[in-house]
Amino acid sequence: MKNCFRLSALFFIFALLASTAWAAYRPVPDNRSLSEIFNSIKVDSPDLTRVRFIANNDDALYCRWKMIEDAKETIDCTYYIIDKDMFGQAYIGLLLKKARSGVKIRLMIDGRVYRMPYMSKMPDKIEELAAFPNVQIKLFNSVSKSLTSLFSDVKKVAASNHDKIIIVDGFTSIIGGRNIGADYFAGNGENDIVYRDTDIIMQGRHVARQLKKAFEDEWSQLKNSVVKADAINFKDQLASVDLAYRVMSRYMQGRGLFNPEESRMSEKLKKILTEMNKEISNYKNISSYSGYQLFRGERPMPVKILDKHSYIGAFNGITPNLLKMIDACREEIIIQNPYLVITEEAEAALKRAAARGVKIIFHTNSAESTDSLFPQAFLMNDWKRILKDMPGSRIMVAPSQNERLHSKTFVFDSLITVIGSYNMDPLSEDINSEVVAAVLDKSFATRVRLRILGPDMKKVIEYKIQLDSEGRIIKAYGPEDHVNSKTVNKMNKMRKLQWLRPLI
Repeated sequence: MKNCFRLSALFFIFALLASTAWAAYRPVPDNRSLSEIFNSIKVDSPDLTRVRFIANNDDALYCRWKMIEDAKETIDCTYYIIDKDMFGQAYIGLLLKKARSGVKIRLMIDGRVYRMPYMSKMPDKIEELAAFPNVQIKLFNSVSKSLTSLFSDVKKVAASNHDKIIIVDGFTSIIGGRNIGADYFAGNGENDIVYRDTDIIMQGRHVARQLKKAFEDEWSQLKNSVVKADAINFKDQLASVDLAYRVMSRYMQGRGLFNPEESRMSEKLKKILTEMNKEISNYKNISSYSGYQLFRGERPMPVKILDKHSYIGAFNGITPNLLKMIDACREEIIIQNPYLVITEEAEAALKRAAARGVKIIFHTNSAESTDSLFPQAFLMNDWKRILKDMPGSRIMVAPSQNERLHSKTFVFDSLITVIGSYNMDPLSEDINSEVVAAVLDKSFATRVRLRILGPDMKKVIEYKIQLDSEGRIIKAYGPEDHVNSKTVNKMNKMRKLQWLRPLI
């Protein structure tokens, strides 16, 4: 997630002081196995589901493109950010193509970022898509409708839809950490920001139904605003998003670029095409889409969707189940997460696990790789205590922006894998809407585990402490030892703002 909400939270400083209560989950530890915990999760008509783990950025783009290209009847999708770059414009252009063919489309975008710089000029394009009778578009928890809560409960204003969902024809679906933009689909060195992220693509009607329920719960919120077409359209945007789709489609298939001088388009569109050609030429890793297949022999396996409403909703099926899984582990817990601001309940469960001899591996960002310094500032307060109170735990951090992490993945005892949008912080636990998939399969978990411990952690820095005979820390290596002094000074100021922790 980009840093827009974390910074905008500062505007609500005084209201926050009047509203600091946040949800607590204190499950009673039991002796059930991980499989029993998984089986106890109640879902509608459980069935086996075909699943693929998506780690590479080009693959993540291709599977979304293929899903939507193949849609025949319905597309339901929700994203926190649809960026203003080529990827965001081409995505709207692809939806435009499907709208013209009669596919029913519902698109939801978070109300907090709709008018922010990430989506500059995108609202005009999205409003034109909304003109189609088979298209419905909403803004989640619209700022204009939630401002009445500013001085009574700021969390209702801050509540975002952090889900990233696409459901096609009630059968194929994808969730994960990626938004729509170059940051999530470009290769290393091809963009100013390139994230290492994770998605999971699933094929099965029972999972699609679970995700549709998660989508519907947020779609039907009364504080959402309907995006409508402009009553008077002063600037036609359909031609530009249609052009973005055609440029992206041609380039992805390895057919190169359109030549503006060989086209019959207007001079204005030729100028836009020239700009698009220049931008898309930066992305060398997305030109092998031709012949792409969503699945490559993957077998069906048990999958359950865990959903969580935003603060303006009532349901949280993620945090309690994650804590139960932690309590059921006997060997190893891997937590790959960009923002490690552990809540009291999660820390207590992890301490119980460490006391049982469970190995705990955290893979997260450092101040040199993150897109948000606040989580890193609070990690400075916590990391020594975590390592001391959780014997056998390890904290591995990405050393630079070349390894910038955005993946939200948990692996429990190489048996259960959890992938989705849920960050290991109070923001995800208490305020934002989130959704994850839990997969019960040893071979799948082993593959994800090996990816994290192998390529993802090929270049990391490990934070360490050394204790004396009385358990006192006598030596440590952490953020202060590898982060530049200017950034450390900034974080030392941030870490004192403990009242902000519920919003981080």
